[in-house]
Formats: sequence, structure tokens, C-alpha cells
Amino acid sequence: MAIRVPEELGPSNQVGELLAIKEAVEAVPTNAPLRIFSDSKYAIDGLTKNLHRWQDEGFHTVKNGKLFELTAAIIRTRKAPTTFTWVKGHSGVAGNEAADRLAAEGSRKPDNYNMNTEVSESVLLPGAKLQAMTQAKAYRIIRKIKMEKPAYQILMARRATTINLGNAREAATGADRITPEPRKIWMSTRHKDISRSIRFFLWMLIHDGYKVGAYWDGIPNHSQRGKCTQCGVHESMEHILTVCTIPGQEEVWDIASEMWRLKTGKDMRPTVAQIMAGGATELGDPGTTRLYKILITESAHLIWRLRNERVIQRKGPASLPEIRNRWLKIVNNRLAMDCAMTNGFKFEKKALKMSLVKKTWKNTLKNERTLAKDWPKTVGVLVGVG
Repeated sequence: MAIRVPEELGPSNQVGELLAIKEAVEAVPTNAPLRIFSDSKYAIDGLTKNLHRWQDEGFHTVKNGKLFELTAAIIRTRKAPTTFTWVKGHSGVAGNEAADRLAAEGSRKPDNYNMNTEVSESVLLPGAKLQAMTQAKAYRIIRKIKMEKPAYQILMARRATTINLGNAREAATGADRITPEPRKIWMSTRHKDISRSIRFFLWMLIHDGYKVGAYWDGIPNHSQRGKCTQCGVHESMEHILTVCTIPGQEEVWDIASEMWRLKTGKDMRPTVAQIMAGGATELGDPGTTRLYKILITESAHLIWRLRNERVIQRKGPASLPEIRNRWLKIVNNRLAMDCAMTNGFKFEKKALKMSLVKKTWKNTLKNERTLAKDWPKTVGVLVGVG
């Protein structure tokens, strides 16, 4: 059997493996024992050891939850045992190799597969258990349900968002000329290498959600708020982050470029689209890519904060030494956090590999040649600009 994964399911290897299990279960009589061999730990674990927890949460907190819920319900209708065995992929196992060939065949088929979603309500366990809820889980579930509603999707598909998203996708297109899907751009705004305080800033930036520039044109007696007091033009996010001549953006990108030249020999003068796509941009080397994400997002967010302090809090323009010192403090704090996060005993699964931290900051540290090989374990390491 070879089928093409429907576009509405979001084709991926994981979805393909899970859909294949569903189809196999449906193809075998319910009174016949069934043993499924798969190289997908994701699918097997989701239908075995993770199943009860995900069921208690209504499958709302897991990716591909609807497909997991449907597959589990179909398995529940079986009278005979259903067992799973994991096999190593691409290791010469005949059945697994044949499955890969069928998957390739299915990918070339037209998208006309109609998935059977009919299942008895008696084997479905709708909703989430109250006993399994925490405030954080409930918030995530409610937010997910809200985001899946058509009205919300229409709101998020407004013109400004569509344009910004398209520009961000183009900016994130790598040397392979592959343009990332919109989902990757959205997911990148929550990338683990981006500070939590900056994630909302990037999300709002793509949605053009900040009340700046043209926003004030339609509000009587407030149109002057949309103009930059020094440059005399609309104070758009592009103007704030990359153009404005008030002390802030130029000075921040100057010092960011100093550090980026230490790493790559190049300046860092991004467009707004490149800032939006900062978390999705891949530069080949993991360390270089990671430092890029850190520098471009932290720098853009500092420029935004400097603008708000000047315009909203009426503090006036920051001095050049203040701007430089604040940038250095932010980046040195990120460096110190990276060093601390290499402590596997304290942070366990969330710990960073020392090799990744060293690759990230290579060629950017003060007195780097004199540092010990395990310098992330030491205190007081600083970046080499300032």
C-alpha cells in the first residue's frame, strides 16, 4: 500500500509513519493478532508509553494530536492484541526497506487520498481530564483551541502579516535556495536560543502589531505620534530598527558588527525581514548560526527598548557610552548563561553541550588564546569587544 500524506496533515516523516500505522491497523481483521515493526520511536512511544498522559490532556498538547487520537481509537476497537517493535532504520531490515520504497512511491502520487476518520464514539475519549490539568497546561490548551478557530486564522492572515511573513521567508532562504515554510518562521520566534523576553517582540514584529508609524494616521489629533521627531518621516518598525538617525540603532549595529567581524569577517547590518527571520536562518556551521540568532535578536530588541525609553518614558536619547555598555552587558550575560548551562548535573536534559558553547563564541572572546580548554566551566569570561 502506497499513499500520499494529505496536505492538511502537514506531510513529514513523522506524520507518514503514524498514518502508515493507522492504515495497517485498519487493513487487518480486528480478531487477528497484529505486530507492527517501525523505525519511528515517535509513533511507537506516542501510541504506548505516552498514550495515557496524552489522552488525559485531550491530545491538545502534542503535535499531530488529532492523528494520534484517531489512531489510538482505531487500535482500541481491536479484539486481538496489537504489539509494536522498533527496528533501526536503513539497516537492511527487509520490511523496513520495502516500507521506505512504498513511502517514496506514495510521495509521487496525486493528492487525492481520502482519510477515513469514522470511528465509534465509544472508543473516543474526548476532552481533557481535570485531574491532569495545571494552570500552565490549561493556558496552552485554551490558546491552541483559540488559534485553531477559523476566525482567528482569518485575523492572523491579514495583509500586513502576509507581507511580513513572505519577506521573512525570503530572508531565511539559504544557499540551497529552499524557502522555509511559514510554520518554520513562526516556530523560530520561539527558538530555544532566543531569550523569552524577545519571543513576543518577534511575534509582534511579524504581525506588524506595534502602535507605531501609520497606525496613528487614522486617529484624530494623534497623527503626529506616527512621525519620527528627528527624521520627520513615518516611524515604522523598519525606520526604528534600521534607519533612524537618533542615537540607538546605528550604534547598536556598529558594535554588533564589531563582534560579527571577529566571527565571520562580515558586518551585521540586517533588514527588518532578516530580523524577523533571525531564528530561522541557517548559516551552515552550528556555532556561527547560533551566535547569529543571539546577536541579531538581542540587538534588535535593545534598539526597540531604547526607542521606547526615549518616546514613551521621555528619557531622551541615550548616550553613546550607555548604548555600548548596555549591549555589552546583554551579550556578556548571554555568554555567562551559556557557560552556566553546561552544568549537566544542575540542568540535566536542558544542559548545553560544552562543544556547542565553545563553537558559538569561538574567535569572539577576550584573551581567547590564554583561556583553558574547558573555559565554559570558569567564571568571568567576556567577549572581546568593548
